[in-house]
Formats: sequence, structure tokens, C-alpha cells
Amino acid sequence: MIIILTGQPNSGKTTLALELVHKLHEIHKDVSAIIIDGDSLRAVTRNLDYSKDGRRKNVQTAIDLAINSENSNDYTVVSLVSPFRDLRELLKNNPKHDIKEVYLHSRRIREGKMVDYYEPPLKNYLDIDTDKHTIEESVKLILDYIQ
Repeated sequence: MIIILTGQPNSGKTTLALELVHKLHEIHKDVSAIIIDGDSLRAVTRNLDYSKDGRRKNVQTAIDLAINSENSNDYTVVSLVSPFRDLRELLKNNPKHDIKEVYLHSRRIREGKMVDYYEPPLKNYLDIDTDKHTIEESVKLILDYIQ
């Protein structure tokens, strides 16, 4: 299963991805789970282009890695802004893969860090306001959603 945690910068994606993988390992001792994090991916690929094209390339790379890693992992958690709805929908609509999208949002997002052209999901997703839910509550919501 591929779980996409998407939302504006500083909405809690990386924090929840780390806690979710930890909880999955705690619940299922033999589960294999990895995180594909947008910032880490940029460091590895040296893609420091934050233009629309640069972001699109980074998202596509994350999607390709997630699809390839799904064969050897029970869970692949993708944690990145992923501002383009069309790329997320293309992945979610692929019948070969079990994809769950989680949209995170928060008022804590710092000025200047927002992606002006971020397109929130419209269908088939879990919505979590990370201002209203603790990390533990948010992870429980995600676990309930993916079951």
C-alpha cells in the first residue's frame, strides 16, 4: 500500500510519516514500511528547483520510487507537498496499486513557505487538520483510514 501525505510545507507531513511508520512497526512486528520524504529526495537527487517544473519532477520521482518500492514493502509512505492534483489522481486511479491519500493542513504554515499553486484533493482522501489533532490522534485517523 502507498500512503501519500500531502499538504503545504509545515503542515506535519514528515512528523506524521515518521510516527506512522513507527506505529505500523509497533502494531505489526513483521511489517516492512519505508518513507519517501520530499526534502530527503531533493537532497539525494540534487533537485533544488522549486519552480513548478522542478516540483513536478520531484513529485514524479517520488511516485516512481513509491511504485517500485511497493513490490518489496508492505507500506510506502510518501511525504511531500505534491501540489499537483493531476499527478496524485493519476497515481490514485492506477488499478494496480492500493493508494491512500491524506491531506494535511494547518494554520501554523509560515508566511513565505506556502506553495501558491497547491491544489487540495477533491475526492477519495482523508482530511486532517493538524491544529485540531495531536500527532497520536492523527496517526490513529490514518490507521483507521487505511484499514
